Amino acid sequence: MTEFNIQDILFTHFKTLNDFSGINYLEKDGEEYTNVHFPNVPFEAPESKRWFDLTFINAEPVDAALMEGAQYRFAGVLKIDIYTPQDCGEDEAQTKYSWIAKLFNDAELEYVDIMKVYISTKGNDADCYRLQVTIDWEADIDKE
Repeated sequence: MTEFNIQDILFTHFKTLNDFSGINYLEKDGEEYTNVHFPNVPFEAPESKRWFDLTFINAEPVDAALMEGAQYRFAGVLKIDIYTPQDCGEDEAQTKYSWIAKLFNDAELEYVDIMKVYISTKGNDADCYRLQVTIDWEADIDKE
């Protein structure tokens, strides 16, 4: 288990948003998401100006304990930028935020604990409205 596994766990959980909410927020063409930008994956913003941009950030791990069999504690954030058309008001982005917050606050993820979900910034960005969701997480991983 590494920080890359943590990213996969969080991204995989995000991909359950449609099933969790009952709303088709995440659009797919075959196996590819057409309105979700994952790190280091080519992406072109849809003409609808409705998409999600995911960023995974982790801090340097610290010792969770100093005994044999101790673990490293990783901590970080998953940022999910919600983009909507600039002229449709905040309601659409706020509703999406509400579902994402419920999805992660109710999560029981293997190895990863969700500490807090909140809106870290919002406002106009070029020709879109952007609401940024920040998900604080921690994970204890065995030292190798």
